[in-house]
Amino acid sequence: MNIVYILISTPNDTFYEQTAVSIMTLRKVMPDANVYILVDEDTKSTFTGKRTILEKYNVNIVTIDVPKKFNNRDRSRFIKTSMNKYLPKDFVYIDCDTIIYESLDDLPKEHAVGMVLNRHMKISESPVKDFFEKNAKTFGWHDGYGDKHFNGGFMSVHGSEKSDALFALWHELWNESREKSNGTIFDQTSLNEANYRLNGVITEIDGVWNCQINRNCRCMPYIHDAKVLHLFTSPKMHIHDMAKNEIIKSVLEPEHPELDKILANPKAAFHDVYDLNTDFYSVEMSKTPAYIFLRKIYESNRKFFNLCNFIAKLSMKFFKV
Repeated sequence: MNIVYILISTPNDTFYEQTAVSIMTLRKVMPDANVYILVDEDTKSTFTGKRTILEKYNVNIVTIDVPKKFNNRDRSRFIKTSMNKYLPKDFVYIDCDTIIYESLDDLPKEHAVGMVLNRHMKISESPVKDFFEKNAKTFGWHDGYGDKHFNGGFMSVHGSEKSDALFALWHELWNESREKSNGTIFDQTSLNEANYRLNGVITEIDGVWNCQINRNCRCMPYIHDAKVLHLFTSPKMHIHDMAKNEIIKSVLEPEHPELDKILANPKAAFHDVYDLNTDFYSVEMSKTPAYIFLRKIYESNRKFFNLCNFIAKLSMKFFKV
């Protein structure tokens, strides 16, 4: 099986380390997989010193020419939206912020492109459906096809006219959005618009192949059987122990006991989580100015918060809420 990562990185970020962790876990369950890492020349030039750990995992590093004017984010998207040009006919793409828990050999092979729903929910069910719609409307696009918006962190691709058409249109639409936007990221928006224009060429596959773990996500039904844990390293989204930078960076050190402890049982590495909010009314409430105001008061002036809380209790009794 051909497994693909895209790595655009400098020593000032943790993308190299994230990729190393993901490939480390991949090699434990798929020692014979063909692993490709697509990079640009600037990224490859940083593979010195501690940033040579990838070499021990028998990977194929492929250097891609990208426009020099692009920033690192756009370089990554430039490669991602056209990666089929640089790879074998059939491949599986995986984001770097992942842990590979089981072999991918049982991945369905009958689809041109197989992907998992974003946050494991249809658009109509999603707490971020307004975000999807807003991004799409920016360009007069659609937020998905058949009430489905796919997550770009895992793609099972079987080379065909359909998959080639998807990548060609995706690259075109992404570049259009890059030129017209002011730095906003639209690679997933353009992917789903391309899927819409091609009448749903992407096939939904089971959530175990891209178990997206964050607080605003219906990930719980898939964690037990998950093949790939998609951790999300953004501070606003993460709930997994691996999302801590000091843990991720330790992979470059000769010994990393905390990292090893997490990887020994990654499905239980939620030590900072006291609750996983599955009530999406509460999720929506947490984004409102009223909630943010009360939280700031709670953090900065506990006495005033207690007064607000007392008033709220009286109000609930008065209005019989």
